[in-house]
Amino acid sequence: MIHRVFERRLASGPQGLIVDVPGSAVVNLRVTFHSGFEFSDPEAYEVPHILEHLLATVTRRHSEQNAFIVAAQKNGAYMNASTSAETNEYIYEFAAFELNRILDLLEEQLCEPLFSPAAFEAERSNVREELTRNTTQHMSVCSIRLAAQAAPRLWRDYEQRIGQLDGITLDALEAHHGRTHTARNARFYVAGHFPDGGEVVVARLEAMFERLPRGRRLALRHVVGKGAAAPVVTHRDIDQLYYRSGIYFGELGEHERSTLSLLRMLLVGGMGSRVLGEARRRGLAYGVGAVGYSEPGNSQFGFNGYVTPDHAEALFEAMARHMGELAAGKTTQAELVAAKDLLIGTITRSTQTAADILQWYMDWYDDEEVVRDFDTGLAKLREVDVDDITALSRLIMGAKNRGVSLLGRVSQKQAQTYAAILNLQ
Repeated sequence: MIHRVFERRLASGPQGLIVDVPGSAVVNLRVTFHSGFEFSDPEAYEVPHILEHLLATVTRRHSEQNAFIVAAQKNGAYMNASTSAETNEYIYEFAAFELNRILDLLEEQLCEPLFSPAAFEAERSNVREELTRNTTQHMSVCSIRLAAQAAPRLWRDYEQRIGQLDGITLDALEAHHGRTHTARNARFYVAGHFPDGGEVVVARLEAMFERLPRGRRLALRHVVGKGAAAPVVTHRDIDQLYYRSGIYFGELGEHERSTLSLLRMLLVGGMGSRVLGEARRRGLAYGVGAVGYSEPGNSQFGFNGYVTPDHAEALFEAMARHMGELAAGKTTQAELVAAKDLLIGTITRSTQTAADILQWYMDWYDDEEVVRDFDTGLAKLREVDVDDITALSRLIMGAKNRGVSLLGRVSQKQAQTYAAILNLQ
């Protein structure tokens, strides 16, 4: 998609990106703060999450429950918010003619919050409902339980989070908001048709951020996941076995990150890939996933998905065998070229809206302040060679920190057998 990117640093403290997408009739607007779970009290883990709910539903001007979000959704605009380990994010997508109205609402949301006891009680209850629903989502439970073992400062089991809710107070939300929702701790991202490079939008955002305390940019704690000494087993009376493996290692360079993306495609990227392709040919599993993730100071790789117990060991052995072959230098030039074509084609196909192209830039900029050029990023994938795949596979196979989570009707003894294979040791 044709576009131009402009980095903007405001006098009030925040910085961000304006993406001009010529001809776009839609604007995608996002503001983030380093204010996620890792910045909360571990004994009041859900404070950022409840705060996100509160700011999305009421303000001083729209004080009735849900009044703010109803106003924001007028004329078909999309409005949402999210909380991760790192950030609170406030998201809008709307027709271009709505720009001024939405910017006014964004300012109201961020600068005029209403810490109402009634709204707080309602949103704390809504968060309880959301988390309780999550306890029935098997893949999510399987993954979060491993994450809680590997990075306990960042993640908590759903049950533990639910158990803390009654002890969270409105004062804790106000204190967290005051500490984290400051101008210098913010990042902004706007994509749409902005032939002026976003000058008008930036001036409007400057006026908004001047109303917030200046504050400071809160630093993320990037630590390598410590893994889990024993398999994490969750007993559920279901006919499938859910699995999530994780191997945790240090920071990767830009070229290694490209290699990690292609390693994932070689293993599970479509029916021609090594593990997924074999699984489907042999009837072992309907789908197989893999997680390849890297950030400053921390990277991880692992498999995830679900399988019937009768096929589990054969599927896991296929994963370990193919990883071993890649580490032994048995990647062929033909399959690497096919993986590159598939990945680049997938990225190109999936970045055809203002929101899609904005996400490409957000992924690296929000923490690293790197403006990752789109065309250059795709070109760097082409530069990965067979030796790069071999080197990264060996690095992963040799990493010390690893863990496995399993959910289903599985004994501890069987879990140990599965974990020994999934840990690729």
